[in-house]
Amino acid sequence: MAIKKIVKVWDNSELISDNISFLAIKTKNVFFPLTDSSNKIIEDLVDTYQKIPCAGVAANQIGYDKSIFIGLAKLEENVDTDELERKEANSNKEPLDKNEYADNYEIYINPQIDYSSKKSTQEGEEGCLSIPEIRIIAVRYDKIKVRYFNGNGEKIKKPLFGFMARLFQHELDHLNGILMVENSSIKS
Repeated sequence: MAIKKIVKVWDNSELISDNISFLAIKTKNVFFPLTDSSNKIIEDLVDTYQKIPCAGVAANQIGYDKSIFIGLAKLEENVDTDELERKEANSNKEPLDKNEYADNYEIYINPQIDYSSKKSTQEGEEGCLSIPEIRIIAVRYDKIKVRYFNGNGEKIKKPLFGFMARLFQHELDHLNGILMVENSSIKS
């Protein structure tokens, strides 16, 4: 168990090409029963998520090449999603004390989108731990049907919409080697 350093694309205005190359690689599926190695990745994701202001963290953002992410389990009424995105984009400036949503998480293993409709889209602001100090306006599907395994190995199928759909797509992009700046307009 450890709080892991986030793999970032730049540091002090310098691009880190090795990190960009690593984040551009599609992650590998996880097999069941979970191995000690996969359980360690999950523990590190939980420890890291609980200390960094964010809505989610993908395994490759903390140096692992497995198809796992941690993210909000549900969107509670008190969650200010705009403020959460701002904090995520500025996480390198925020004190790493505690994620205010530290206990509101779910583990998503081998996640995928089973259904989306181009008729149902949303446009929203996104921040990213791996791309500090930048927020972008991204167009995402607003209503999706997803499938994944949770930390207990149970297959979950459910619909997501709004911010939860955007979060799932953002983290799934990470696992597929896609950074948010590849299809978006940047907002300063």
